[in-house]
Amino acid sequence: MANTPPSLQALAAGAPPRNPNVRTLAKYAANSSCRLATLGFAARVDFDKLLAGTRFAAPFGQSPFAFRRGNRFEETLRENGHAPLLGLLGEALDYDTANARVENLRKGAGRTMEDRSVRTRALVKEIVSGKRGAPNLLDGAVLSRSIGGTMAYFEADAVAAHFERPIHAGEIKSFPTVDGQADPDKMGAAIAQVSIYILLLRELAEEVGGKADQVTDQALVITAKNTGLQPTIVVKSVGREIDRAARILAQAPTADQLAKDLSPRVPGFGVVAAGDPVARIEAAHELAEQVGTNYRPECLSSCGLSRLCRHRAREEGCASRVGSHLVRLLPNIDNLDRATELADGAKPTADEQSVAEQLQRAAKLRLAFAPTDKRGRR
Repeated sequence: MANTPPSLQALAAGAPPRNPNVRTLAKYAANSSCRLATLGFAARVDFDKLLAGTRFAAPFGQSPFAFRRGNRFEETLRENGHAPLLGLLGEALDYDTANARVENLRKGAGRTMEDRSVRTRALVKEIVSGKRGAPNLLDGAVLSRSIGGTMAYFEADAVAAHFERPIHAGEIKSFPTVDGQADPDKMGAAIAQVSIYILLLRELAEEVGGKADQVTDQALVITAKNTGLQPTIVVKSVGREIDRAARILAQAPTADQLAKDLSPRVPGFGVVAAGDPVARIEAAHELAEQVGTNYRPECLSSCGLSRLCRHRAREEGCASRVGSHLVRLLPNIDNLDRATELADGAKPTADEQSVAEQLQRAAKLRLAFAPTDKRGRR
């Protein structure tokens, strides 16, 4: 990110970098309650690669096969002047695409993200103002936004379509949709990404003189039909997802604030990224301890440090490691060992009183219905 404070640049020195895009932003939105995730996002550190070569290495990441399939799928959609993509839009949204003008912002050797952002801004201004000859389809738009006080440029792996009104935004994914059904986790991640894209596009529309409602909350997700590369499209209203993303991004702490709160002795991400695996894990634990984490089971699908944080949560007996539903059932109790003590009859504090009564009642029911052995022992 541009204008990153020197303290954060020093913290990230030697660590694997992560380029900002809509996928990165969606992952951050999923983990924004975690201070360590926020710090890594602000410092542009790739958590998926940070613990590579250690026992806590992230188990996920796009395979070369999936990467090639994704590229091939996108190339298929751009064939013959984006004819397959325009055909989908015509079928799903009843657009007349006969004379559609396509602007491919990915073309042009040496064009920087900032250049493409400026070009995207100019084209969106043409679209929202209804200028004659404005493009009907943008491929590879780049949007800029201040995240936590730091300006970032996001290359959306998506399209924005305009054929009268409203403007639609979409995400292109090569995972299969079989008999109208796709992997729910993958589809959920795609919906989260395109929701953020819609949010950024709405903000840009207002900045250039248009209105936010010129961008619809109907997300377009273009996927592969069955196991081949024939495209299909899903249209879904994502108003709630857009509102949630807006709240999370508005509440993001600033990079300056994060930098000021850091201890001078905190290990840098570069120390975690290279060297002896044991020393790297120790540094990661120290970093997590000083900065603070907020592990939940959902982190396993979106954060490269989730295995480390899960281990820490187990060691500390954190209730959050079982899931947010348990946290809601155990207000004012953060530790599972303490919950066990209360269930066994330990004296509760005033804040623990109501939960302790329920835990003791549940323990009695469990004991009453527990199976017995041949001697009648439970």
